[in-house]
Amino acid sequence: MGVCMMFSVMPVAPLAATSWLEWIVQPMSWWVILQVAGGLGFVIFVHELGHFLVAKACGVKCEKFFLGFDVGGLKLLSFKWGETEYGIGALPLGGYVKMLGQDDNPAAAVTEAQRAREILSSGDLPPEPVAGKHPAWDPRSYPAQSVPKRMAIISAGVIMNVIFAVLMASWAFGLGVKELTCEVSSVRPGGAAWRAGLRSGDEIQAIGTIQNPIFSDLQKGVTLGNLADGVEFTIHRPVDDSTRTLTLHPDTDLGVPTVGVTSPFSLTLPNDFANGLPGSAGLAQPSLMPGDTIRQVDGRPVKTYAELIAELSRHPEKAVTLSVERARSDGALGEQPQPTNAKPAVTTRETVSIVLPPQAMRSTGITMTAMAVKAVQADSPAAASGLVPGDKILAINGRPVGDPFAIDERLRGLVGKPTTLALARADAENIDVEVEPREVTWMEESRWPSSPVAVSAIGVAVGVDALVAAVADGSPAEQAGIRVGERVVRVRFVEPQPVADATQPPADEGLLISDKSPSWPYVQAALQQVPAGTSLRLTIQAAAGTQREVEIAPVASAGQFVIDRGLIFEPVYRLVRAASFTEAIQQGSKKALSDLSLVYRFLRKLTSNQISPRLLGGPIEIAKQAGKSAEEGFGRLLLFLTMLSANLAVVNFLPIPVLDGGHMIFLAYEWVRGKPPSEGVVAVLSYVGLALILSLMLFVFGLDLGLIPRR
Repeated sequence: MGVCMMFSVMPVAPLAATSWLEWIVQPMSWWVILQVAGGLGFVIFVHELGHFLVAKACGVKCEKFFLGFDVGGLKLLSFKWGETEYGIGALPLGGYVKMLGQDDNPAAAVTEAQRAREILSSGDLPPEPVAGKHPAWDPRSYPAQSVPKRMAIISAGVIMNVIFAVLMASWAFGLGVKELTCEVSSVRPGGAAWRAGLRSGDEIQAIGTIQNPIFSDLQKGVTLGNLADGVEFTIHRPVDDSTRTLTLHPDTDLGVPTVGVTSPFSLTLPNDFANGLPGSAGLAQPSLMPGDTIRQVDGRPVKTYAELIAELSRHPEKAVTLSVERARSDGALGEQPQPTNAKPAVTTRETVSIVLPPQAMRSTGITMTAMAVKAVQADSPAAASGLVPGDKILAINGRPVGDPFAIDERLRGLVGKPTTLALARADAENIDVEVEPREVTWMEESRWPSSPVAVSAIGVAVGVDALVAAVADGSPAEQAGIRVGERVVRVRFVEPQPVADATQPPADEGLLISDKSPSWPYVQAALQQVPAGTSLRLTIQAAAGTQREVEIAPVASAGQFVIDRGLIFEPVYRLVRAASFTEAIQQGSKKALSDLSLVYRFLRKLTSNQISPRLLGGPIEIAKQAGKSAEEGFGRLLLFLTMLSANLAVVNFLPIPVLDGGHMIFLAYEWVRGKPPSEGVVAVLSYVGLALILSLMLFVFGLDLGLIPRR
């Protein structure tokens, strides 16, 4: 039987289960669900259709054609047309075509062979070979066909998947697909991109051999690149119009190889922020509106997100005036019914001045313990002064380092001035080094789990331990009874609730703070984004090991400010659309071949233990990713199905018994030896292959359901 098993061997970015459950029950999501179900079913149908059509062309009787597996006879629907039963099985893990005389179940295959012998002994079939066919089988059975015909039948599913991958990609490029540009909005402190000196506004022009990449190429290029020797990036920096080639060494501490960059932002606010803008952006006067585009800051033009951040970085403690371009519909009559002969409303643009207040950082009054330097940025003042990872900053110009989150603010006030840092260096006495802080016009925030805190003024990333080093007098932490030497081991964000629900406990278990879990800088960054009135519920562990819970209402800091002030923006896209039918086919072919190559490269790295098998995705994760693609447009869904079709083509042609590739190995053996392998050998190898496939399916299901952690 031609069997198609469905799981993804391309890297996945798991999505939260709770948010997806909420998304599924919304009626507006049902059309997306239908698209996803139809798309995934179609890819499997195409694979099985290849087996079916070629089998019919070879005169083979096809007994069943099923999407999904009817294990134990369980099926959603079925009907018989001619000699074939068509149906949808209850287990949605792939599909199969059952041909007369062929079965992937080893026990069933042996039974079928025994039945053929009984037919032979009864004299129903001729006792001598006829034209190379096997007389022990029904002439219309699969085993009765010549080796080339059987090879054609087995390979037809894969060939159909490749053909339709090209067609779906061509259709997508004919319609046009919005792709995220490969620009950098921010970098992860201490990450590979940060260490190499990338910053907001940089444009990635090449990733290894990938020229003019889109943002989705970033994960592929990094995951499938040379993790040991590094991945070569070509970077263009618009601010000084420079281009350079760097070697980035991806990090693997997050479970997936990454370089630590976020996707590009435009200067246009999203069309929908129903819950309002966070931070001081929600307090702007007059209010910012969906679709607004920022054009100036205090009279200075800004064209990119990097330029906006540079302007906001000048004086984060002061209010700024934004010049915003806003769409206005002239002649619209609101909710009033318009006469049939009314002229359509004309959309024009107007300029609005908006005052955006500063946003003080929220603080709990806790000073955590500064740890050693985790990373040093290339071409930074720290690198020039000889700082290395492992150094611990003890003092700045003779004053104790204090709050690790305030180090950068202190050094920004010393730009261009020689500054003495007292360091504790491993295997050496304490030393002093002199650095000259630089001006910082970009943003490096710890919005990643396990991130250190960036000291951008000199180019180091400092670890922060959740061990209380000091508590400010009169602060929320002091009022809650938190003492020096205690440790925060868990954090819950408690958002304000209606009075009726005020006694309800938080629904989640919060963030565990440990060496392998979200770090305190991550908590500090998240605190600036939560709704006003949100409190922190902390699990405090005393030196003796006892634990207690306290709740703290953060207050505004006196001297630290949030640079982006809660502004959120639409991503930056470019439309990729073929200019002609020929160009669409060319782009579709290139995309399909690229996806096939990526799957092979991923498998090679997986089998050589260069990347984790926890990057695999099962049917549930595939459906989630397909749903996300469908939300981004039909063209994006077609490209996802292109990748999935290529994925199925490669996976089902692996040399594993019960898969198409395993059958091809047996057929190649028969062609070379002139006789098929013994039934005993085939049965044993088929059982091994079946056990391998079932184990793999259980593994990916465990990943999908969260029973097996991805890190």
